[in-house]
Amino acid sequence: MLYNKYISLILSVTLILFSCGDNKSNKSTSTPDVKSVETTTQQIKPQGKESGFKKELVWTAYKTPKKVPVSGSFKNISLTNTKEDKPLDESLEGAKFYIDGTTVSTGDTSRDGNLTLFFFKRLSSPEIYGSFGKFENNKVKISLTLNGKTITKEFSYKLDKKMMMIQGSIDVLKDFNSERAYTSLHRACYDLHEGKTWTEVDLMVFISK
Repeated sequence: MLYNKYISLILSVTLILFSCGDNKSNKSTSTPDVKSVETTTQQIKPQGKESGFKKELVWTAYKTPKKVPVSGSFKNISLTNTKEDKPLDESLEGAKFYIDGTTVSTGDTSRDGNLTLFFFKRLSSPEIYGSFGKFENNKVKISLTLNGKTITKEFSYKLDKKMMMIQGSIDVLKDFNSERAYTSLHRACYDLHEGKTWTEVDLMVFISK
């Protein structure tokens, strides 16, 4: 896997058990203030030649009032439409990616099953789609589609020779109107999360030739 040393360090520091065996209801969850986003039509996995680039996505979500971090990744990530004969930043401009949310991986099969059942399978589709804009001044706009909603967000990036790290964050409620999935996970994990499941998720993407 890409950046094994980096990933091992990140996961060993931030990976905390996230098993949610009790599906307990809590009626105090309020309706979020969801910003306007574009509704998209049903999509399929992007067509095109799979990129030869190495790639890794590390996400970090948070639980409990103390905002304890929980990290993981995905086993099934596809990257297409890259221009592999150009510098990495130019090569990724316009590239498309696909992620199968049901392949979420945190190092614990029980935890992975709970995330799949209580979150990803409660979305309109467990799949995530997106594409990269122009990379310049250490910023890039990325289009993201989740739960039938598409947004564009600005992420930061660092480029070191033939390796790139992209960083940013999303809010699963405000950005993607995923109240059904969020509430399902929040209720299932209510006791273990001490009544608090944060909606923010930090993302780090590693790509190299």
